[in-house]
Amino acid sequence: MTRALTMAIIGAGPRGTSLLERLIANAAECAPDRTIDIHVIDPYPPGGGRIWRSQQSPLLWMNTTSGDCTMFVDETVECEGPVVSGPTLNEWAQEVATGRLSSPPGFQLASSTSAEAGRMQESWYTTRRTQSDYLSWVFWQSVKNGMPQVQVHSHVGRAVDVHDLPLGRQRVIMADGLPSLDADIVLFAPGNVDIAPNAAEVRLTEYAQAHDLCYLPSGSTVDHSFDRIPAGEPVIVRGLGLCFIDTAVLLTSGRGGTFHRDGSGELRYEPSGNEPVLYVGSRRGVPYWSKVHYSLAGSPGPFGHLDTKAVAALGDRPLDFAMEIWPLMVREVIHAGYRELAESHPELLDIDAREFINRLDTLDWDGLALKELIDQAVRYDADRIDLDETAHPLAGRHFPDLDTLQKWMIDYIAAGVRRGQDPRYSASLGMLHGLSNAFSRLVELVDEKRIAPSSWEHDVPAFLDLCRFLTSGPPGPRLEELLALTRAGVVRFLGSEMTVTADEGLFHARSCNVNVSITARSLIEARLPERTMLRVDDPLLRKLIQRDEIREGLHSSPDDGDRYPTGLIDTASLIDTDSLNRLNRADGTPHESRFGAGALFSGTVLTSGRFPSPQSNDGFFRQNDIIARAALHELCRREATTDV
Repeated sequence: MTRALTMAIIGAGPRGTSLLERLIANAAECAPDRTIDIHVIDPYPPGGGRIWRSQQSPLLWMNTTSGDCTMFVDETVECEGPVVSGPTLNEWAQEVATGRLSSPPGFQLASSTSAEAGRMQESWYTTRRTQSDYLSWVFWQSVKNGMPQVQVHSHVGRAVDVHDLPLGRQRVIMADGLPSLDADIVLFAPGNVDIAPNAAEVRLTEYAQAHDLCYLPSGSTVDHSFDRIPAGEPVIVRGLGLCFIDTAVLLTSGRGGTFHRDGSGELRYEPSGNEPVLYVGSRRGVPYWSKVHYSLAGSPGPFGHLDTKAVAALGDRPLDFAMEIWPLMVREVIHAGYRELAESHPELLDIDAREFINRLDTLDWDGLALKELIDQAVRYDADRIDLDETAHPLAGRHFPDLDTLQKWMIDYIAAGVRRGQDPRYSASLGMLHGLSNAFSRLVELVDEKRIAPSSWEHDVPAFLDLCRFLTSGPPGPRLEELLALTRAGVVRFLGSEMTVTADEGLFHARSCNVNVSITARSLIEARLPERTMLRVDDPLLRKLIQRDEIREGLHSSPDDGDRYPTGLIDTASLIDTDSLNRLNRADGTPHESRFGAGALFSGTVLTSGRFPSPQSNDGFFRQNDIIARAALHELCRREATTDV
């Protein structure tokens, strides 16, 4: 008799949910007239998964606006699979607020989401609880859309192993005595798995235990408990990205502190008395740039400095990122920023705007002529674009004491607040559009294997770090709150190249910008751990590593020259039509029944860690569609009948 074809998705967060939606969307074409059972496995409720679970503080926000977040493929996405329309987060909230939302079986709307939905706008930074409800609704709506051809079974549990069975089938072993599951195909989408502490974190943990100190290692803020952080005492915090923003929120507003505006409109913080004093530093020493709260008035580009023709002019060999790609990226970024300044704010230039743009097009990005043009034309220092200064604003600065550093930081953060709120500074937004254009082109060059392997050791990671710093920061209101916390003395900055040592029963922190050492009994690593395959602390992935069923990928060129480890689980290339993101074994052969996608997998890492935007041809959807179709085609190649 004919049995149902069976698939398993391990991981039910945003990536697993999108893969499920693409499997269902493509099933009618790729597996016509066949019944498919899909088992979705995750210890946390489906849709949000671990990071976006609903059980977290209502004080925590997304750092993407509700109008710029979607989980549905639209007509701009260049993929073979069909468009299945669905609401953006903001459109979904409007349906909730007006009572028009269709609730599929399995979905239950939280009362807090209903209350927030009535206040939401496109520029709203949604609470993570409400985003969790949106993701859950997308999951269960996709399940409903798949009926009757696709039957989805949600399993709240942890997969701890996967074994090969005859005829390519797979057995998924579950924790806690739950029954195992057999499937023809397994898609791995585990999201943010646990990462083992590095050697330094192990030493600090052991030191804290031996001296009755509080040490919180790197990890997602939602997984931390701050109950042991005492009020009124100094706490050393390492990290100034989004984990730090969340940490500061939970240790200030989360402990009863309040914000209000004074008579001049300046935001002030009123302490509750339950806060610690946060002494914070990092490698860069300054917080991430905030999100911009206005739209670009001029042209968003791209401007051709990194297009197919420009890259082709470099030859058909693997390209050195620092020497060949980065100069084109810098030119794209600078051009985008200065063009926006000229088009939207010509009154800020000392020469004619059209003359400025025409001359800008002809000059080398790092040449003396460009510097002379900027000196002649750009009136204010705040409008000048210096990527080295932008990336490392504290480099080379020294302060006589911490108070002087605080004054500098207050001015720096205040300038960031103005930049994010006032369209007069839209040249910064133009620059960010240029950076986004450059990033999108990098994704294409990676897929095309045009980046030399040697560039992956330092140059490409440094560029991705710059992208995160400039584009993955907090909402503007959060940066303004940080400014108020700094003025109130609740947050004090230590500077860049921060180092932490443990001695004499305490933690000690210092930086290269001020000759002061801070001591404390508590240390918080407000940052995510470096996620590499060899550090995963997930039982399923560890077993596959031990049995040589997955391997660490290498960046390699077509001519088989130098190779560098990626730190990622190796998958067959998306442009290899015979393999299409299958997991590679230690010997390099692709596993015919296993596919992988997400932050730990090569081929999809650059589109992980953020939500896709509507009307943007987002690579997140393109890749998921490719993987879903490849999995369905493989499924249908299997023998569909067995003896029962």
